Amino acid sequence: MTPQVLGAALFAGYSRSEVVVSLVFACVFAGLGYRMSYRHRLTRGVTPWRLPSAIWALICFFLQPFGIIVEILAQATTKSAYPSRAVRAHAGTRPYGVFPVAPPAGVAGPQLAEAPPAPKGPAAPTSDVEGKPAMFGWYPDVMCRHTERYWDGRGWTDLVRDGEVSGTDPI
Repeated sequence: MTPQVLGAALFAGYSRSEVVVSLVFACVFAGLGYRMSYRHRLTRGVTPWRLPSAIWALICFFLQPFGIIVEILAQATTKSAYPSRAVRAHAGTRPYGVFPVAPPAGVAGPQLAEAPPAPKGPAAPTSDVEGKPAMFGWYPDVMCRHTERYWDGRGWTDLVRDGEVSGTDPI
């Protein structure tokens, strides 16, 4: 079969605009599948089911929304190359999202930046069981001089409040 005959057989009954729209959607899903796999590799050290990102792009190109669903399932079932977040939280050496260990041999991990210096003063509040740093907001005053002190997400500030009365008090 010649390519023209094969193309005519594949697209018989479809208008040119329908074929173009289908190809555009397929390319969008392929790009999304590639990006999801790439980001999974950066955060977890491995791609979903350890398939290359280009393979995920092809799967999502041909299966479109079903390929994305398969990739999400693969992300949920692929074990990370790094220690679990709970292990990192108990170690307490680095903030959430900065990996304390190098990736296993043969695995290309993210480029690790040096952790910023720890804020001086009292320890940071934790927001959940996994040990993620707390979001910005008002928390009980760690200096025990006021009812609440403001945590800006990186360190304790001088902003304090007692009920409805706000003020400043250096740490």
